[in-house]
Amino acid sequence: MSQSITNDGFMNQLNDLVRDFVKDQLETMMEEEREQFFKVERPDLKQVKNGYYERTLDTKHGHIDDLAVPRDRNGDFQTELFSPYKRRDQWVGETVTRMYQKGVSTREIGQMIEHMLGSSYSATTVSNITDATIENIEAWQQRPLQKRYSVLYLDGTYLKLRRDDVANEVVYIVMVSREEGYREILGSMVARKALLGWKDILVIYERGAEEVLLGCLTAFPA
Repeated sequence: MSQSITNDGFMNQLNDLVRDFVKDQLETMMEEEREQFFKVERPDLKQVKNGYYERTLDTKHGHIDDLAVPRDRNGDFQTELFSPYKRRDQWVGETVTRMYQKGVSTREIGQMIEHMLGSSYSATTVSNITDATIENIEAWQQRPLQKRYSVLYLDGTYLKLRRDDVANEVVYIVMVSREEGYREILGSMVARKALLGWKDILVIYERGAEEVLLGCLTAFPA
């Protein structure tokens, strides 16, 4: 049995999951950014955390209503990931999703983070934020999986990704439904050779998955 990921209902579900994923990762990066600001950039200032404030952000994957932005009591820290007055930063969300795809090198991740932060911070701060992000990426990609899933969805699509050059690459997405109805993204990756990409994705069985009741596959990108 096969089903394309491109139907409207499924794409809406996938966009919701990707949007929530982008929100979680942006919040994690901003936490590390605040830590590094007081540790490396301004060690002369006393860090007194003051929770978060909520803001909205429009990304390529949908509208985020309650992005939690960390702050300090004296107002010394302000995130450089996006302008506080700019509510539409589609490229930010797209960059986050690319960083978490399997097959993206640590050098590329560093370049993406440097682009996101601009020239606001020292090389040490950018390096520290990059190291923390890579650690988080590896933990997410290697996290243990549930033994049994009701449905496993596999699909691939072509995107133009800018690395050393601009090239069409296949982006693979793995989404599952648990027996209790909860859906999640297990992983994604980029690969210029489609068949090799599918082999890499199916290593989910090495991460603890043992049984899938139904697989929904689209046609492999040529």
